[in-house]
Amino acid sequence: MIDMRSDTLTKPSEEMREVMRTAIVGDDCYGEDESVNNLEDYCKELFEVEGALFVPSGTMANQIAIKAQVEEGNEIITEANYHINFYESASTAILSRAVLNCVRKKDGIINKGDVEELINSKPRGPLYSKPQLVTIENTINYYQGKTFPIETIKSLYNYTREIGISLHMDGARLFNAHIATGVPLKEYARNVDSLSVCFAKGLGAPYGSMLMGSEDFIQSARALRKQFGGGLHQIGMYAAAAQYALDYHLIKIKKDHQLTKEMAVLLNEIPEISINVESIETNMIFININSLTNNTNEFLRLCEEYGLLLFPWLPGLVRIVINRHISREDIYKASEIIKTVVKKLSRSVVYV
Repeated sequence: MIDMRSDTLTKPSEEMREVMRTAIVGDDCYGEDESVNNLEDYCKELFEVEGALFVPSGTMANQIAIKAQVEEGNEIITEANYHINFYESASTAILSRAVLNCVRKKDGIINKGDVEELINSKPRGPLYSKPQLVTIENTINYYQGKTFPIETIKSLYNYTREIGISLHMDGARLFNAHIATGVPLKEYARNVDSLSVCFAKGLGAPYGSMLMGSEDFIQSARALRKQFGGGLHQIGMYAAAAQYALDYHLIKIKKDHQLTKEMAVLLNEIPEISINVESIETNMIFININSLTNNTNEFLRLCEEYGLLLFPWLPGLVRIVINRHISREDIYKASEIIKTVVKKLSRSVVYV
């Protein structure tokens, strides 16, 4: 079975498992897990930030960042389809009791003008909700793994500093953005107040994210991690896995992007499917199947029947994600399976 549902499905290599087996561990709640400390110090140098905190998940990283920077009843400005609203709105409501004020952008890129418009979209003052945080996402999952332009980030950061609110980057797939654009990780970090990165997606580690920012921010974040139930004890084996991924898997993300482009070209040769190959920036392809069927699950069922797993993104829209376990042979096989399924469904379409 070829599994292209997500890059969260990556599994540790044998070498990574051995690193985990032999990892030095201690009690991280006491600050005594050497492997965790080493990973946090490494990320501080890599991103050139004052502080770094190893947390269980990307969602926890984002939620800690929100809680640390937004008072109850106040406002977070973001794009409607970013993970923080699309998947985490309940978490934000429960944990921070904060308001999400969203814009919906055709290209997914929120800019200074959008933030100004949202701020001015309702009454402000001591009786009303106060905007305290802008959040962005890089790469953007909903928009086919699109990278967020660094110049737009700089403009946003300058503006948020000017008006006295914070800027957080959900960088769950920031390593993909870094490889795709060549923008240094430290360049992203210096143009936001806080950011998170995930080790369990394209990097192939089994666990964890890193939350980064100023020393004061991380001090607050450490307390919140404990309050949110994320203070763990002997966790060094997971930190060692993340370190191994940074050392040996980061550069391999480039191969994932190359294979994604190649697969987009192959799929574009199927007459019933139209893909803008130039729009493929990282490791995702979205296929619109509305012209073939109004039953996304039927398309997915047929693909699975032939040996391919894909993800149902939205009704009529299927997501393909290339990860480190996918080979060139796999993308050719997968493209042939999709071609077969498309032909099968095309024969069942009745035009009137």
